[in-house]
Amino acid sequence: MLKKCMRLLKIGCTNVNLVLDTKEYRCGDLVSGHFQLTGGRMNETIKRLECDLLIKDCKNQKVLSRESAATILMTKTLGNEESIRIAFKYQLPDNLQPSSDQVVYMFHTRVIFYDNHKGMDYDEIRICS
Repeated sequence: MLKKCMRLLKIGCTNVNLVLDTKEYRCGDLVSGHFQLTGGRMNETIKRLECDLLIKDCKNQKVLSRESAATILMTKTLGNEESIRIAFKYQLPDNLQPSSDQVVYMFHTRVIFYDNHKGMDYDEIRICS
């Protein structure tokens, strides 16, 4: 019961973070970096790691497009404060319009555990012309 309450409040849960080498890119560039997974106070077993490139309309806050950037299946138990790094590379499409006040690009990263609990991270990037 205590474990469920802590999860709902995001206390002591495993944390996921996509760390990118840079935040500015051009169409067709290779995006590189790594996923940083840090264990919380409880041991948790990871089922998979997913990352999508989202194209978002800022005016009405709607996702215009979602493209899978990475899906990594695994069975890894992270212990108390244990940390792992997983390399990330993604080739941007050639047909993206530049970032603006109306269009934003971001990576949405999710870590899914065996009990289907999820942790999330958002990382905005800028597409230059």
